[in-house]
Amino acid sequence: MREPTGAQLRTLYRLCHLLTNMMFQPIHIVRLDERSLNLFILAGQGEDIEFEIQPDGSIEP
Repeated sequence: MREPTGAQLRTLYRLCHLLTNMMFQPIHIVRLDERSLNLFILAGQGEDIEFEIQPDGSIEP
């Protein structure tokens, strides 16, 4: 089983804080894609907010 990089975890923390404490949006799933090694976040009232965090910590909206 693979684990997220330190850079991914730092970005994940910042996004989770932004989504829950500032935008008041629920987070439905956080998952590491074993193929691309990107972290995937699905959030929002209608599950309409998506992010992919690359291994270097950069974000793909």
